[in-house]
Amino acid sequence: MLGKSPENAGKSPKAHEAVAMSSQAEARYLVELIAGPMRLGENVKAALSRVARTTGLNDRRVRGIWHNEARSIRSEEMDRLREAARDARATEQARNEHRSVLSLLATADAALGLPGPDVDRSDDPALGFGPSDHDRPLDQGH
Repeated sequence: MLGKSPENAGKSPKAHEAVAMSSQAEARYLVELIAGPMRLGENVKAALSRVARTTGLNDRRVRGIWHNEARSIRSEEMDRLREAARDARATEQARNEHRSVLSLLATADAALGLPGPDVDRSDDPALGFGPSDHDRPLDQGH
């Protein structure tokens, strides 16, 4: 016999170490997520004001959450913050996918030897858009 198993066999050693995030900490994290990266020339107050407009919360309330002054967070406030954070994540993911597709298209253009996106390609014969033998010149009205 090998003997008795340890008491916490089969349990994750980190399970009891997990700390639940307080509603204030979660709300501040969500405000930071919604605000996203600071825009050029924007200060923190302007970014928090943008978060307030996005969530429909009061400017002062959002600043209070940001500065950890909020004693409690109401459930409807948390719902608004979570919804806005989901929207912010979806928007950021769509932007990343858009950049990825543009990069893939540029790579494909380069591999095919096509000119860049800043070149007008409406009459490029390689693309089949140029004049053909079957085209007639426009009548000049003479």
